[in-house]
Amino acid sequence: MNASRIAPLLHHIVRLAILLGLTAYVAYLSATGQILLFIAPQLVKYADLAAGCMALFMLGQLYLLIRSFRAPAAACDCGHSHGHDDHGHSHEPAGGPVKNGLVYGLFVLPLLLGLLLPNEAFAGSLAHNKGMNLGVFSGGGMPADLARLDGTEDPDLKQLFRSDTYDRDYAKLGMLLYKQDTIAMSDEWFIEKLQAMNTFADNFQGKKLQIRGFVYREEGLAANQLIIGRMAMTHCIADISPYGIIAEADNAGGYANDSWVTLTGTLATATFHEQKVVKLTIESAEPASAPEIPYVYPDWDFGKKLK
Repeated sequence: MNASRIAPLLHHIVRLAILLGLTAYVAYLSATGQILLFIAPQLVKYADLAAGCMALFMLGQLYLLIRSFRAPAAACDCGHSHGHDDHGHSHEPAGGPVKNGLVYGLFVLPLLLGLLLPNEAFAGSLAHNKGMNLGVFSGGGMPADLARLDGTEDPDLKQLFRSDTYDRDYAKLGMLLYKQDTIAMSDEWFIEKLQAMNTFADNFQGKKLQIRGFVYREEGLAANQLIIGRMAMTHCIADISPYGIIAEADNAGGYANDSWVTLTGTLATATFHEQKVVKLTIESAEPASAPEIPYVYPDWDFGKKLK
């Protein structure tokens, strides 16, 4: 086999290897759930679709490779017969080895980074750069209409959670949280619960709450205060932002930054950066481990799921 046949074969092999690597990597991330370290759940189906498309391209490239072994110039479009070994020109893709190497490198480099570097999540270190979001309601004016749930609700409860069109779903969620003996800040609807409690902060004074998250501090907190937070991902790793609740205790200084804890306590209100927010008066604290997928994700359709 002469040099004019070897070069095209090498290109087919490289392309096949790249497609195989990318397809296998995305499929692995999806199968293990680690893809949620990079994109939000609502985008996983598109990543799976992309992996399926790459698998088809990979099969096509495999076909071209096999065909090239049988007819080395099968993919050439030079416009003449290839029934001979030496027709005076090369079938290597245009651009030269340097240009082709750079193009392949655009695909190989991120693949190698993904394979060689650990899949780690961001926590308090990123919160220092972006600042903590306490879920403060940004709407204006006094709400006017009564938020209504399906079925019969206590009129006094509806009166507590008066709402306008913007925060109607948060009022519905707030009523559900209000009826719980202890509000559990689970991963599901973490952001939505935080928004609901801050929108109707006065209603939740005296309510019990349990939350797991990382410890964070920023300028403006008192010596006996900290923030217990989680990182939230809207679409992908590039847009993650920290969300949390101010927590207060006499021994707050004993909680190390970035450590994970589970806090239980009673809700009250506080003013932070000229905004009224809920705060947690700590009654008990336990060390906790970070979840395998430590991010929380917004649910844009949570209002439709409320019962």
